[in-house]
Amino acid sequence: MRLAPLSLLIVALLLSGCRPQRSGKVIARVGDAELTLEEAKTHIDTTHTPSGYSLNDYVSYWVNTELLYQEAKRQGVEDSEEFTRQLQDVRRQLAGQTFLERTVYSDTAELTPDAIQQYFNRHVGEFRVRENTLKLNLIALNSRDRANTFAAALAQGAGWKTAVDNLLNDSAAAPSVLSVTPGKYCTSQTLFPPELWKVASALSVNEVSFPVKTAGGYFVLQSLAQLPEGSAAEFELARSEARQRLLIESRRRRYDDLLGTLRRKSDVEVMMDPHRTADTAHAHE
Repeated sequence: MRLAPLSLLIVALLLSGCRPQRSGKVIARVGDAELTLEEAKTHIDTTHTPSGYSLNDYVSYWVNTELLYQEAKRQGVEDSEEFTRQLQDVRRQLAGQTFLERTVYSDTAELTPDAIQQYFNRHVGEFRVRENTLKLNLIALNSRDRANTFAAALAQGAGWKTAVDNLLNDSAAAPSVLSVTPGKYCTSQTLFPPELWKVASALSVNEVSFPVKTAGGYFVLQSLAQLPEGSAAEFELARSEARQRLLIESRRRRYDDLLGTLRRKSDVEVMMDPHRTADTAHAHE
């Protein structure tokens, strides 16, 4: 839900109007209002930006909001009819949104692996690859000789898993393995080191590359699938999008069901004109 700037200010005024006893380290003060570090941390997101920047940003916001609130209070804004009306509107919106979060949006029980797979199957033609994508097996080793031996085993018909298991079970060869990544979907932007893309994109399906020397070791690649931009996406590649779309549909259905239930147990009248009193919202049911 997005509230208008004025509504956001009203919410801030409402919250700032309470003056509970503060406990903790005070990091900002405007008049008799104080902001503690603990309180500020509950309002900032430190997962995407450095905490210092986010904290400074919030403190500036809090100071500005508090200055506006205190001046508005001095000028009697809280006593006006307009303020009371808008405050009631925002309270209604916040209460309704909180109710939806608790009863509709937080329930993800329907998003089982089987349900996501079935949703994908029903809409398979709608999922498309957005850029050229390769599905690859990759292994990185710290020895060119070991990489050559591994690539030769694959070229001679050994399966990827068998070749990897044989390598890892060899006490002399196992320490040379830096990483093993089977069945990875890659684009030119996600395959690292970047020089691997040129080699990978030249491979035919099931073809094995020669050892590619990089700063991160010697890589051997096996192409499993080539998915040009615009082609049908495989389930593993589209899983996240399928889950998100299923979630949206589930929430919309639950929202409509909830409103239908509430309407059936409530007296609702919509007076569009003097001759019409039916609740037109039932027309779609």
